[in-house]
Parts: sequence; structure tokens; C-alpha cells
Amino acid sequence: MAYPASLIAQIFVNKGIEEGNPVTQMKLQKMVYFAHGLYLAAYNKKPLIKETFQAWKFGPVVPDIYHTYKFYGSTPINDTKWILRNDLNPDETRLDDSATQIIDYTWNTLKGINAVKLSNWTHQEGSPWAKHYVPGVNETFIPNDDIGTYFERFITK
Repeated sequence: MAYPASLIAQIFVNKGIEEGNPVTQMKLQKMVYFAHGLYLAAYNKKPLIKETFQAWKFGPVVPDIYHTYKFYGSTPINDTKWILRNDLNPDETRLDDSATQIIDYTWNTLKGINAVKLSNWTHQEGSPWAKHYVPGVNETFIPNDDIGTYFERFITK
């Protein structure tokens, strides 16, 4: 089952706050991207999130996540009092075990890596972002097939 990107982002934000290791919006986008990529690769191209990533200047972005957290700019998201979201269906907020495992793995692997390094990883030659990025254009979609194929090299089935 694919989940709203806002739910996956909220989980990463909450983990950061709970552990005293808050994420910035840029890092948040990359964590959701890596979790989505790993999920696609591990589960035969089934998506973790419903939305499609776009190739923006600083890497893959889900516009909904950007608009939800843009108030924080580049500062760490230490609280969520500025987030006004009540649009999640309760059925969409119950993660299955495979989604929870990928999210936890992504968090534990990437929480100590800064946003710039994560962004640089997404920009590597041959990456889905590099294949689809058009300078000055934010609406270029990155196909899930490309993301899943790229991330297959990082997992052992």
C-alpha cells in the first residue's frame, strides 16, 4: 500500500524531535526519497508514497512536503506547532511492517548524515535526479521505475 508522503515525512520529523536530532526540510526530502527508493527496490517497484518526486535544483522533492515545511526554511524542525494538517485518512496512517522496517532502516542509516551530503548523493551521475533534472524547471517528474532500478544496487533481496 502506498502512503501519503506527508505521513512518511511526519514520521521522520517526529523521530528527529524525539531523538534530539531534528531534520531540516532538505534532509527530510532526502530521507523520504531514500526510503521510497529502498521500498521500490525491495518490493518489486511497489511505491512507499502515493506522490511522485520532482527533480528540483537541490534534488528530488515532493512539493506537498516542501509546502508543509517551508516555514522552517533551512533550520531544523524542532516542533510541529506550525504544521496545520488534518487531511490524513486514519486508514492511511497505519503502516504495514514492510513500510515500518524501511522507514526505521532509512532513519537509522541516514540520521547522522547532513542534508548537503544527502543532496550530493542524489546528484550523482546516472542517478534518477540527474537523468531528469532540467535547470530552472521544478515540474519534471522522476519516474518510480527509474528510482526503483537505481536503488536495487543498494539492497540485498
